[in-house]
Amino acid sequence: MKKFTLSIVALLLAMPMMAQSDTQDSLLLSKEQRGDKVVERYLVRNADSGQTEFDMLFPINNSTLQSSFSSNADAIAALDRFVEQAADTTMHITKVVIIGYASPDGVEAKNMALAKARATTAADFVTKQCPKSSVATTAKAYHWADCIPVVESMNLPDKSQVIAILSSTTHSELEKQAALEKLQKAWIIFKNTILPPMRHSELNFAYSNDKVVEKSFVVRPPQPKPQPVAQSKPVTEQKRYPVAVVETDETGIIVEVPQKERRHRRKNR
Repeated sequence: MKKFTLSIVALLLAMPMMAQSDTQDSLLLSKEQRGDKVVERYLVRNADSGQTEFDMLFPINNSTLQSSFSSNADAIAALDRFVEQAADTTMHITKVVIIGYASPDGVEAKNMALAKARATTAADFVTKQCPKSSVATTAKAYHWADCIPVVESMNLPDKSQVIAILSSTTHSELEKQAALEKLQKAWIIFKNTILPPMRHSELNFAYSNDKVVEKSFVVRPPQPKPQPVAQSKPVTEQKRYPVAVVETDETGIIVEVPQKERRHRRKNR
């Protein structure tokens, strides 16, 4: 049984890549014979893709990333593990999109600037971790109406009045905040529970994975070619006359010739 393996170096020099789609291609890694089968191993690039997200929180009116603040230590540790995994040749970070956010309390224009600054801070952090990755940033300043889904899911004091304030279309953002501050019990929950998670940067990573796949097929030994069959030439039939042996003695054989044959011989004499 003959077995052979092609080295990756030789393949890179001699084997062409085989395109399978616009975003997917494969490289032959090895080829070997196992019994009556030939097994080929391919490295399929970008075989599948996925997304993952990390969240970095910021103190109020602050855009400095603090590893010890809130749950940032756990988020940074998870991001470090992800980056280490991405350093493997089978995984590739294809794109990073960072969104900076600011809570609705305060002046909207300042909140938007704060959201942009938080996005930039997170982008700088990711660029140091993944210098080869493409990073894009955007920003969003929340409005008070964005708090409605959270409030509806909570057991909040003066809940119906709070929702009426949040959903108002006749009051400005600062007027809504002033009305909420008058509902002291509800405002305490806003300050301690609802607003802090809204001061964050969202880090979205898109990635792809390479995979090694095997393809096998049966190899049948070559069958001998059939030998050509010799065709015999047809034998030309000759006219035959009936012959009969009538007597045998020591001097020879006496043959009786039919009468028609005797007449034919006389004419030719």
